[in-house]
Amino acid sequence: MTHKLHNGRPLACAIAGAVMLLDALAARLALRADEVRVYILGHPIAWQCAMRRIGLPCPTCGMTRSMVLALNGDIARAWHVAPGGPVLAAGVLAMALVLLFSAFRRTPWPGWVRAGGVIYLAAATAIWLGGWAAQFARAWHAL
Repeated sequence: MTHKLHNGRPLACAIAGAVMLLDALAARLALRADEVRVYILGHPIAWQCAMRRIGLPCPTCGMTRSMVLALNGDIARAWHVAPGGPVLAAGVLAMALVLLFSAFRRTPWPGWVRAGGVIYLAAATAIWLGGWAAQFARAWHAL
């Protein structure tokens, strides 16, 4: 029996959700981070964005490190590096679960899923931009 889901694509929802969870698991297993850099299988990644080279953080400064720390369960350090990282990690994991759950439902997503998504997006954007603004202000005053 086929399911009528959001967009009528249960297989696509299941695949997308599973891939998101597998990506998060692969990142957790292969990546580590500290406040300074990210390591792939124990080897440091030695790159830095152009804005950071002049002493100012870009809007995504710290997001990779923060996301890796969050996926490895170090939420406090992740939040300290960039508050958007743990929020993004939680959003990705939640979306993966919603996609998997919706793949097995016989009805479209309930309204609270969309409303929750919009609320999450607004809150995540505010946290991300607020974290960047705080980093930028600290860096600007240090120049």
